[in-house]
Amino acid sequence: MIEKLFNQNIWWQDKGLIEHDPKIKELSAHKFQWRPAVIDEMDLNHFAVYTLRGPRQVGKTTALKLLIRDLLKREGTRKEQVMYFSCDNIDDRKELIELLETYLSHVDKLNLRKERLYIFLDEITSVKDWQRGIKHLADLGKLAKAGMVLTGSNASDLRKGIERLPGRRGRIKNPDRVLLPLKFNEFAGIVNPGLSQKLDNNIDISSLSQKDFGVLSSFHPHLGELSVLFDQFLVTGGIMRAINEYFSKQEIGYDVYEIYQQWLRGDISRAGRSERTARQIIGELIRISVSAFGWETIAKKTDVASHRTVSEYIEEMEDSFVLKTLYQIDVQTLRPRIKKLKKAYFLDSFILWSLWGWVDNWLAYNDIITKALAGTDLKSRLVEMVVANELFDRYDRYDWLSSNVYFWKNGGEIDFVVKRERQLLPIEVKYQKDAGISDLRLMKKLGLKKGILVSKDKLEKEGDFVIIPLELFLMLRG
Repeated sequence: MIEKLFNQNIWWQDKGLIEHDPKIKELSAHKFQWRPAVIDEMDLNHFAVYTLRGPRQVGKTTALKLLIRDLLKREGTRKEQVMYFSCDNIDDRKELIELLETYLSHVDKLNLRKERLYIFLDEITSVKDWQRGIKHLADLGKLAKAGMVLTGSNASDLRKGIERLPGRRGRIKNPDRVLLPLKFNEFAGIVNPGLSQKLDNNIDISSLSQKDFGVLSSFHPHLGELSVLFDQFLVTGGIMRAINEYFSKQEIGYDVYEIYQQWLRGDISRAGRSERTARQIIGELIRISVSAFGWETIAKKTDVASHRTVSEYIEEMEDSFVLKTLYQIDVQTLRPRIKKLKKAYFLDSFILWSLWGWVDNWLAYNDIITKALAGTDLKSRLVEMVVANELFDRYDRYDWLSSNVYFWKNGGEIDFVVKRERQLLPIEVKYQKDAGISDLRLMKKLGLKKGILVSKDKLEKEGDFVIIPLELFLMLRG
């Protein structure tokens, strides 16, 4: 076991060897590099057990390696205080306990047991009953000096495991973190940092002051540049490998799309589900994208036996960070209407393209995507998907399996309603030139005191109701 540890922790020979780590070398070779903000949100200088969840291939392992590099550069930190292990090849909690005890025994021999330890366990959800292993060592006091980060690619598995560790995670706020694909403002920040810096702001769209509106007005002349970036963002999504390939080769290779297909297919297989059924359901979700539906609607359009099966498959895909389900909200009681029609949004445009190609057997991805984006209908639907993902990232990232984002439907429809404590913020997307204050009348009719209309190019304010161009809305950081 100690040999496995040494192989995965190459810097134990010399701190500088972290620069030769495959993930660090791959990152350094890219034109565009991304440092996820979540890295700087974790305080490991006391006992803590953080989780980092998100889709496969989104950059969780790279984020850990960047954090490890930071720790190794810190003055006074010995290289053996930092331990990383990929858990893909560990079968159960007994092997996990053996692994950690081997490491702790190693630092004991080096007289480091009283020093702060930093332990990173990658893809821990692949280990059966992993939480019982962590609990066992925590109860024995063996992890009291450790700051830990545990990653996983399945939201439900990690959540269920963490729920079995009450009182054993340290005194930390928001210990569960989600790493999602880049949002548009992050994409703009790495592709066109000069423009991004000009538009730097900390404006909270939910409480837009007259001064804030003046700042937005000064941003409006940059809308043309932002629109070009947005069209590129729709192709690459927020996946760093796709972004780098697109800007270096002007297209994304088939193999990059295939990686994400294989990821989902592997998760489907591990869950004991049928790949054929999943493919049919995904195809139907693509067809009805952004429209409200019922489980039984999809069941009737596919070979699925029942609406319950549809629900189970979509739940599996939600756990795997492929999509997120949006439920209706009752604006009077502020409660979700679980049994009513719902919506489903894919969590990134690149993931959408990849799965669409799998469903329809695409070979020439770039030609098909270019042609598809030339149509206004599909682009409008993608715009709504991007806004949905922006809201998920802003309001659900600390409680992914719950939600603060809903929609309203009762004769008319409001695309999104954000619940913040007892306040509701309605957001409507109308990606066309004729959007106006009159399009906010449904929000006012419902007695809502403020609202946002995301438009194609109009910027306008009437009291606490605001019309804002899509790209400016996505660039807000507050």
